[in-house]
Amino acid sequence: MADTVNSMSDVQAVRRDVAAPWWPVLGVLAVLWFFAVRQLRFEWTINPQYTYGWIVPFLAAYLFLERWKYRPAPGLVRSKLAIAIAILPLVLLLLPIRLVQESAPDWRFVGWALGGVCVAISLSAVYFAGGRSWLLHFAFPVAFFLIAVPWPVPIEQSLIQWLMRSVTGICVEALSWAEIPAVQKGNVIEISNGRVGVEEACSGVRSLQTTLMIALFMGELLRFGILRRAILLAGALGVAYVCNLARTYFLVWVSARSGMQAVGKYHDSVGMGVLIASLVGVGILCLILNWKRAKPADETAESDALRPGLPPPKGILIGLVVWFVVVEVGTEAWYRVNESRTPPASAWTVRWPTGRPGYRDIEFSEITRTLLRYTNARSGAWIDPDGSQWMMFFIRWDPGRTSAQLARSHGPEICLAAGGWVMKEDLGLRQMRINGVDLPVHAYTFRVGDRLQHVFYCLWEQRPDAGAAQSTAEDLTVGSRLDSVRRGLRNAGQQAIEIAVGNVPGPAEAEAAVKRFLEQAIQP
Repeated sequence: MADTVNSMSDVQAVRRDVAAPWWPVLGVLAVLWFFAVRQLRFEWTINPQYTYGWIVPFLAAYLFLERWKYRPAPGLVRSKLAIAIAILPLVLLLLPIRLVQESAPDWRFVGWALGGVCVAISLSAVYFAGGRSWLLHFAFPVAFFLIAVPWPVPIEQSLIQWLMRSVTGICVEALSWAEIPAVQKGNVIEISNGRVGVEEACSGVRSLQTTLMIALFMGELLRFGILRRAILLAGALGVAYVCNLARTYFLVWVSARSGMQAVGKYHDSVGMGVLIASLVGVGILCLILNWKRAKPADETAESDALRPGLPPPKGILIGLVVWFVVVEVGTEAWYRVNESRTPPASAWTVRWPTGRPGYRDIEFSEITRTLLRYTNARSGAWIDPDGSQWMMFFIRWDPGRTSAQLARSHGPEICLAAGGWVMKEDLGLRQMRINGVDLPVHAYTFRVGDRLQHVFYCLWEQRPDAGAAQSTAEDLTVGSRLDSVRRGLRNAGQQAIEIAVGNVPGPAEAEAAVKRFLEQAIQP
């Protein structure tokens, strides 16, 4: 009789374990992913290349639900305590990650760190639910979110430059077949009517990355094997490249036929057409590769054998929630306390040389305004009595969450290259003390056609330590970023000045002339 009672108790205990609710776990994971999305949303908003990121979380959730329909039987879960201990360092990493992200939201390494932590913790929960079989089964939809994390800057910029130059070169060759004279100058195509720049937005990266995401999604949705997924990815990238090549060719061709104003008229509509064509191309590839149509997955009947196992103990979930609160409250408190002790930020303005011979203002294009999203900006050009030719740009971003990202993503080596300027030499950083202000100025020499332009660029972060070097590209080191976290500096305003001087004997003479000009123009 006692044995019967014990057996019934064991059965009831097992049923309680199997039926244990998982919604608290899902709630904790939802909070964790909310942190990741909240941080990445800035890049998704200001960078056209990553606009698709807004839809990725929903697509990942959909893929997970699709896999749920044909999930395998849960496997044996070994060493739950060991798994919990193993993810503890990842959980603790959330605090330093958030502290650094608050100060340097543009540091993509930290975005990948946060995404990796979210994926690892989520997969640990999957393992708790169904063991190794579920871990392998649900790994792709969970990791799919990482496609929305911005690529590391060196990889992204190398890809952008390669795409712009290759598209420009092929278009010039194709235009010659159509008997339209065209010359490649860096990333610019020069025709009889003017010059058409293959800018970053036109380089193909935006549609290429979106197409890559869609190809990964469709390969998973159609349950392709590794080989067919690889073929789909390669084909999708080829389609995106060809479509963007066609876009650039059309814009140059219509400019040659109808005038340079046609670029602005057709730019956006042709870009949308290219994106749609790329997605249609991916759809056609899916139809071809899915010639042997897989039978739709039968929905798995809910049974005790397929239900998730025992969730993590409530103590772990409560601890995670408390830790999330500590991370957010602690991060905000750290910066607020330091901001209350920080003196006002330093800044300076520019006196424009409107009285110089031949001075004229230069209007920014609509595309440039869209990419830079500055608070205010001005540019002008003039000629000095000695014959030297000058251009100057001054741009300012008010303090905010995205000011640093916007300012740091557009330097001379990127923007001037998009305008057809070819970098001949990077002369490095030099400190110029102008009217009591220490300006970290980066010097370059560019070739524009058959002449040289000496370019001097300073990106200044509006911070209280005016005597120190500000946020030029050289200052974006791990040490400088961590020092900003230590001092509780965040959301600083940005301003940039760029001066190009031509028709001077050499770099030394150009630097001396720029320093004399800045002494008259900079107003602390």
